Amino acid sequence: MSRSIRSLVAAFVSSALLLSQAAPALAVTRMNSDSFDQSAVPVVLDAGALRPLGIMLTGVGFMGFCLISPFMAITRPTDIGKVFSALVIAPARYTWGDPLGEHVAMPTTGN
Repeated sequence: MSRSIRSLVAAFVSSALLLSQAAPALAVTRMNSDSFDQSAVPVVLDAGALRPLGIMLTGVGFMGFCLISPFMAITRPTDIGKVFSALVIAPARYTWGDPLGEHVAMPTTGN
């Protein structure tokens, strides 16, 4: 490695280490703030990145469901609805059901 590349990498690594120490302090400050809503997502981020990702995940979940549904039908036919709900319904509800910028946390089951 040349000397300039080595010094650039060293500067980048040292600045990353320095900034990583400040991240927990920023998180605590933000969590204690009264104006911070944990379920609020900026609308631009939601519409530009998260919704297209949700559409892709719905398609991937449906393809995954199609692949594993024969095995589920043979081994656990009564649990096929749980698999469909987790792989297809949850991403679809996130993508098309929630209002822009607000997402309700999905309830978890204790199984």
